[in-house]
Amino acid sequence: MNSESIIDKKGRVCIPVELRKKLNLRAGEKLLFQVKEGTIIMIKATKPEEFIERSKIFRKHLQEVTDEPIPVKKIFD
Repeated sequence: MNSESIIDKKGRVCIPVELRKKLNLRAGEKLLFQVKEGTIIMIKATKPEEFIERSKIFRKHLQEVTDEPIPVKKIFD
């Protein structure tokens, strides 16, 4: 799906309604921006509650697949 929008004088961009509907974006939601190879990537931020719920579903699925522990890269000291 391709859509276009124009940046206004204050640097704001309106996300076209068809994209907001498709991605279930609502007023007040946080978006993350990344720049990669000259392209701006916009990502809908995950709310902590959604992350926790998805983690529970993922964990349940993993338990159905294996009982072996999964090695996790240490990211905190």
